[in-house]
Amino acid sequence: MLRRFLALCLCPFVSLLISPALSQTGARQAPVVCEIKDLIEEPACKTKLKDMFVRDGDTLTINLDGGKTKKYVGNRAACDVDNVEKCVVFRMAQYFPQTRSYLITKGYYEGADYFFVSRRTGSEIVVSDILALSPNAKFLIGIDQNDAGERNFDIAIWSMQSDPPRLEFKYKATQYENWEVRAWKDDTHISMKAWVNEWANDKPSYDQEAELVRKDKGWTLVLGKKTDRPQ
Repeated sequence: MLRRFLALCLCPFVSLLISPALSQTGARQAPVVCEIKDLIEEPACKTKLKDMFVRDGDTLTINLDGGKTKKYVGNRAACDVDNVEKCVVFRMAQYFPQTRSYLITKGYYEGADYFFVSRRTGSEIVVSDILALSPNAKFLIGIDQNDAGERNFDIAIWSMQSDPPRLEFKYKATQYENWEVRAWKDDTHISMKAWVNEWANDKPSYDQEAELVRKDKGWTLVLGKKTDRPQ
């Protein structure tokens, strides 16, 4: 079973690594990524994030400002014996220097949740595994490509001007759509692309280009060119 659980944990992590927008802000401000080993963050992560978190068995403790801490307690033993209800493993996934935020993964027997946690206050919001900050770190976009369970959104955008971040935009498709961030043009324009599969309507799948634009009244998803996919 442990092998199965490991595969479930690794799949979303791969998506996170290949997101084209993660390097948008340059190497200096790029998120610090922690690789996986034995379901948790590899030991080298402690070197990358020196004095920022402590791992003690199932307990992951992150350090906050003012000498405060926040604990996440898992139950890997339950995963080892196929206890679906109690199986939980917390992992340090990333750290975002621009916003001073941790990305913590809460892995279950099947699937996972992702918490974007403020190092300043410990406040957290539920996000996804594919994240990208705008060029000046004013906004955070999350893309959910999870096929293992129900998605809360396909695209979400939070304002980083508050703590915790404030949700400004949420899009959930009525059909199967897998979105990706092609590039942040600036803090208010995002080039997007989606694979749209209308198999339920017996129609061919296609690629949908789009742009997310922020104006006074908020964000709008503006659809562009459609290109049929080879059958």
